[in-house]
Amino acid sequence: MTDTLQAWDEALLLWLNGAPPFLAEVAWWLTQPWCSIPVYLFVIWRLFRAVHWKQGAWRLAVVLVTFAGTDAISSRVLKPGFERLRPSHEPTLEGRLVLHISEDGTPYRGGTYGFVSSHAANTFGLAAITLLLLGGNGLRWLWFWAAVVSWTRVYLGVHYTGDIVFGALFGGGFAAATFVLSQRLTPHFNPS
Repeated sequence: MTDTLQAWDEALLLWLNGAPPFLAEVAWWLTQPWCSIPVYLFVIWRLFRAVHWKQGAWRLAVVLVTFAGTDAISSRVLKPGFERLRPSHEPTLEGRLVLHISEDGTPYRGGTYGFVSSHAANTFGLAAITLLLLGGNGLRWLWFWAAVVSWTRVYLGVHYTGDIVFGALFGGGFAAATFVLSQRLTPHFNPS
């Protein structure tokens, strides 16, 4: 069963990786952390908009706990725990992937392990917690942003689609758990 899933994951990766070629620079640009700074600033603005600063600060704390949690657990617990090689480090895929070539001429491969995608966990976690805290009014586009950022990782050959799907599920689940906990703690801190 796992061999079949791995074969499907590889086939989907090879179909999506580097295609279409004209999006190579766009994918490289969108995968960079600084590219999402406008999204982060917009979310912070929405967290504080039309509420007392204490409530805005509480919301920001909940978002930061979510983001820090998804990042730390995906990078420091899940990746080393599962030890699933990124496709860019998988010997059987050597020469079959389209990898981004850095300015120094070396291919970008990312870290050794890739399950789950931290980009997917972080972006979907941020989208989920923001929507849970603020509702969907004018914010549903965050799902699209998270999906595009996550797609870049497959396009660049540093994640399987399964890494992305489970990263997104982990990020959304962690956000939901953080939200429930924050709702239980809110009366104790009375931030409004």
